[in-house]
Amino acid sequence: HLSGIMGGRKKRRTHVREEDKPKEAKANNPKSFVFRRGKLGGILEDLEKDVRRVMEPNTATSLKESKKNTMKDFVHVAGPLGVSHFMILSATTQASYLRVANVPRGPTITMKINNYTLTRDIANSASNYSAPPGIFQTPPLVVLNNFTEGKHMRLAAVVFQNLFPAINVKTVKLATCKRIVLLDFESDTEVVHFRHYYITAQPAGVSKRVRRLVMKRDAPSMSGLNDIADYLGGGASESEGEDTAARVVLTQDLSRANIINTQSSIKLKELGPRMEMEVTKLEEGVCTGQVLYHKYVSKTKDEEEELTVRKVNSTALKDKRRAEQEANIKRKVSEKAEAKMAERVRQGLPPVKTRGRRKDGREGDDEDDSEDDSEEEEERQAGGDEESLDGDQDEEAASDDEEGQEEEEVSEDEEEEEEGESEEEEPASARKATKATKTKRKTKEELEVRESDSESDGALEIEQVESDQEGGGSDAEWYREEVGEEPDEQFIRNIKAKKERQKMHDQQRDERKVERKVAKGDKGEEEEARPDEGVRFKKGRAVTAGGKQLRQGQKAKGDK
Repeated sequence: HLSGIMGGRKKRRTHVREEDKPKEAKANNPKSFVFRRGKLGGILEDLEKDVRRVMEPNTATSLKESKKNTMKDFVHVAGPLGVSHFMILSATTQASYLRVANVPRGPTITMKINNYTLTRDIANSASNYSAPPGIFQTPPLVVLNNFTEGKHMRLAAVVFQNLFPAINVKTVKLATCKRIVLLDFESDTEVVHFRHYYITAQPAGVSKRVRRLVMKRDAPSMSGLNDIADYLGGGASESEGEDTAARVVLTQDLSRANIINTQSSIKLKELGPRMEMEVTKLEEGVCTGQVLYHKYVSKTKDEEEELTVRKVNSTALKDKRRAEQEANIKRKVSEKAEAKMAERVRQGLPPVKTRGRRKDGREGDDEDDSEDDSEEEEERQAGGDEESLDGDQDEEAASDDEEGQEEEEVSEDEEEEEEGESEEEEPASARKATKATKTKRKTKEELEVRESDSESDGALEIEQVESDQEGGGSDAEWYREEVGEEPDEQFIRNIKAKKERQKMHDQQRDERKVERKVAKGDKGEEEEARPDEGVRFKKGRAVTAGGKQLRQGQKAKGDK
């Protein structure tokens, strides 16, 4: 490129190709949890790691279980994570066990582990052990042999098949088939042999040196040789490359040395672990439920029927207890709401209205509520006709008070106008001083008027509460409507205390307002009484005698 020649920026690929992206596991592929349970499960920690290695990549390799976790915890977590199988390792003082359970409904197969060999032991005993990390990126193939004797073994075969993803022979890629899990059942001893292998393929019909030259990426050093025939040992003989491995004709490209329509020899190298197990128990659920098969315990038909009846009764009892618990929860919630409402009524506060309930506290339809509302409206109208005369008299008294207030306001306006005319003749300093004294006198008069009004209002409120106690006021009516009973002494006392607190609060607020106004008036008198000393300068700004700052070019009052 010219950019590379001229020294410009070289463009690099910033996105990942579709063929380079890692392929995600399908949603329907089975996923598993491998964990230990029981007090003696710690002795199977190494075996747990090896089994997780076998189940990769569709297993939780970093799962950390705790002794506090129960089986319900694992079942609840399995649903959101899409886990379909549990492989549970446990140990007792007599033997170790492996349980394979289908989540969430079962069945569960319990197998006794007679013998097992860890992966590290197989690696130490093998002469040419190899386990490339890339082979664990794809799930293994599963091969079952002789799982046809007995119903329990056929069911076990189905469970083992579902542990691994299914393959389609027509569409499968040979490059993804790198491991194999073999399960062989011996009918004589009733033992299941578990093996884990690594699949290798090499070109067939060539010598070892030619095979090494073709399969290795780096060419060997031939600096000390005169001809390539010297490296091959005088010629490539096919007898040297003959072995006992199975030979197949490839239908796809497998690797750089194994291409389509060529013959390759297939070998299996054991990876580990190795186990010998026997099926002892089959259960209907996840580690619970009806026992479908037991190797050491057999029951008659009567015993099986008795167990079935017992299971049905226990299920019915659980449902009954669950219904009782739900009813108790609802009852406690309603009792709590009623207690809260009663407490609010005792304190003199309006009770909280609940949805779907009538005013009397009983559940009812909307039609009943509308009928009650109409009856209440008729009662209010009848009471309003009787109180109309009293209302007219109150309105006349209120109009007289308003006329008196208007006359007082007119007289005050006339006085202010006369004072304004006299103030024009007086100097400015004297005029401001007289204004401050008038403001102070006016605020004191307002305070006295408000105190008298508050005392009269307090007396009226007490009389109102007492009239409520007798049955003729608004508080008593509200109490009867909401509670349905006559107001008691506690309610009357709460109302009185509440109004007294409000009265005291209003009185304190008015006193604070008057104090602020008085303080403001005294401060104005002092400022007006201070003689005018002209303009002085403070920190580069002109400041008048009153302390006010002037902008540039602005003159103080009285300056020419």
